[in-house]
Amino acid sequence: MSTVTISWTVPVNSGTESGPARMDAHGLWRQLVAKAENPVPYVPAITECTVLDRFPGGFHRSIVRDGRTVFQRIEMEPGDEIVYRQPGDSEVRAISNRIDRTEDGSLALTISVDLAPEGIERAVRESRFLEAADAYFTDALRAVIDEIRAAVSPVELTNAA
Repeated sequence: MSTVTISWTVPVNSGTESGPARMDAHGLWRQLVAKAENPVPYVPAITECTVLDRFPGGFHRSIVRDGRTVFQRIEMEPGDEIVYRQPGDSEVRAISNRIDRTEDGSLALTISVDLAPEGIERAVRESRFLEAADAYFTDALRAVIDEIRAAVSPVELTNAA
């Protein structure tokens, strides 16, 4: 069976931060775990999230995304990657959030989407499917990065001091 993975990588720090306002890999990991447990502030299309049960290395959750309930198995590789498996989704098999680096070595976040067989077939059949997926995940990634950057804003650091 063929596999199709689509991915997007963006720097975590905007380039305007300096010193303590810059996010490090540990801080990014904390934010990714917070996003896994409560994605509502991070992903505009997700309006509800319930953690159903926990197991070593992850948990199961249900989310309401675009008005539809989706069940996911969340698997964590501490400090590195969180994988959102979607067993009931005929188009998307898994979504991965991985701590990464850009070519210049800057901290980055990579989101990858593994298409399920029906998603691959749809991508071949409908060119707009990939365009829509790109738009959706680009917007979601932008919102995630904005929320992560807000977590290290200079205002919060000043108030914490």
